[in-house]
Amino acid sequence: MIKFIVFFVLSFFSIGVLAETKGEERPHLSSPIIVFVSFSMPDASLKQWMRQAELIQAPVVVRGLIHNSFKETIQKMAALTRDNHGGVQLDPTLFRRFQIKQVPAVVVWKESGCLSNQSCIENYNVIYGDVELSFALQKIAGQNDDLSEIAQKALAILHEEHHG
Repeated sequence: MIKFIVFFVLSFFSIGVLAETKGEERPHLSSPIIVFVSFSMPDASLKQWMRQAELIQAPVVVRGLIHNSFKETIQKMAALTRDNHGGVQLDPTLFRRFQIKQVPAVVVWKESGCLSNQSCIENYNVIYGDVELSFALQKIAGQNDDLSEIAQKALAILHEEHHG
């Protein structure tokens, strides 16, 4: 189990570092929903976010290592994933990309069509606060913009899982 977590943490750390050093390249994101958290949050809250995000296949992202220590970060991940629910990606570039200044935060975004060498504002909405994922998605869905449909689809999945 620890070897998997070491690989998991190291692989996502290296992705963030590579994206940072190239500067102009944007990492490809496969999910239109991202959950931003911090290891400083209570374990119960982190586990809740990880479980809920797993249901809609949204990544849970942290900015960095605990005390700049792989060992401490791996130990924390082992404790958080002991029940085999969810995981966390390490990617400081996403915090900058979506201008996340506090956590937890839920981002719903849509590809803007910008080229990697262009500077442009991406199309995204963010909800801050230690709330249920469904609450954050309801707030975004209620804005009735072009991101509402993405949030509504995720809400339907969460609702189906909860009542199924």
